[in-house]
Amino acid sequence: MANLDFNDLFEQYYTLYRAEADVPNSSEEEYTIAQVLSKEAINRWSHYDATYWKELFVNSLDATDGVTVLATGVSTYACPTNMKEAGGYVRIRDSVTNQIQTSFPIIEPQEAQFKADNTKYCYFTGNPSMGFTLHISTEVGAQDNGNLIEYIYYKKPTYFTNGASFTEMGDPFFIVHRMLANRFRASRNPYYNSAKQDAEDALRTMQADNNSGTWANPWSLADTSGTEWGR
Repeated sequence: MANLDFNDLFEQYYTLYRAEADVPNSSEEEYTIAQVLSKEAINRWSHYDATYWKELFVNSLDATDGVTVLATGVSTYACPTNMKEAGGYVRIRDSVTNQIQTSFPIIEPQEAQFKADNTKYCYFTGNPSMGFTLHISTEVGAQDNGNLIEYIYYKKPTYFTNGASFTEMGDPFFIVHRMLANRFRASRNPYYNSAKQDAEDALRTMQADNNSGTWANPWSLADTSGTEWGR
């Protein structure tokens, strides 16, 4: 499905809501209300049924902030501000050849006290609200200075900041139906239930697609609910 920016979604939403050809511009009240409703819709999607959405797994090297370059003698590095959870490994890549030099398994912070001084490991401290810090067990030597820190992490969803912005959602028409349902609810419109059902149907379909993968590569995640990290 083609990605749609907020202006595209707003046009779809307003046409369904008012059935009018003239769509309000960004300075009008209905547009502002829709922006607020879209944030609620994205939040609903990102927290739905404890689902890990494939669209929200990203690489630290693709982030717009956070520290991903090793420095001699430094063992702590700020993580991207949109990070919500860590992945399963931290790798060091050569900044010139892009070859993997070494990998650090991720442990729980409290496990570090039981590790030998020369053991390779790393852990994250912090939380999604205040941000995370990556801790590497051994200080970086001169030979690794400037090399790259790579790890997969699960990110927070992106909210619309203007009409030309996008979010990661696979089926953004869920946002249209969810906004419409909440607008109907606020105005005590009897079509609230049907719009809500349309939204929930779209959400369940996205979840089914997300969890099924492809016939050749089924999608699944190991259940690690018995452990926590970064606490």
